[in-house]
Amino acid sequence: MKILLFILLGFVSVQAKPFEDELKSYLQSKLGSYEKFEYQVVPTLSGYKRIEINNDKSFRLVKNYAYVPVKVYDAKNNASTSLLTVKLKLYKTVFVAAQKINPNESLSVSWFDSKLQDVSSFTSALVNEVELTTLRSRVLIKEGTVLSHELVELIPIIYKGEKVIVHAGKNGVDVSIDAVTRQDANAGDVISVQANSKIFKAKVIDKYNLMLVE
Repeated sequence: MKILLFILLGFVSVQAKPFEDELKSYLQSKLGSYEKFEYQVVPTLSGYKRIEINNDKSFRLVKNYAYVPVKVYDAKNNASTSLLTVKLKLYKTVFVAAQKINPNESLSVSWFDSKLQDVSSFTSALVNEVELTTLRSRVLIKEGTVLSHELVELIPIIYKGEKVIVHAGKNGVDVSIDAVTRQDANAGDVISVQANSKIFKAKVIDKYNLMLVE
């Protein structure tokens, strides 16, 4: 995938062009999951003769800032380690709501526009096209909202008010009773069910079967 770069180097070095190329390649290797990125070096280093990437140390990415490990050489060619601060814009194609979506609605691709957008400020994972049709809205999603996982949940395999079979028993003996669900759920969820006017907890096995918990 092609990476586009916008470069604003906010420092001066006698080896500016070679290091610019080195930094560009380094960031591309670290930010390859993004479709495009823009960066600006924050001028925090001064008084050095030469600077180079320090591949023995770890790269850190915190929201829209990257911290690049470097070796800095003074006029006598003495080396010291430091961090170069780089301000970023990180772009991915995201789904943006083209209309208001009410809670508990199964999502449709047609309800969203695909846009290339800076996602560096997002703290929740973004929904991709493969996932979208397996999800429903958890809350009201306003028009123009970028679709992230904090706004959605899996489409339930069981809905509130459906008839199911609750299984219990030990040592290979299966005892089952008919029950009615009291909430929506997916496989693995523990939910309340009602049977014979009593409320029980049961774990969802599939759309029709649950295992008694208590």
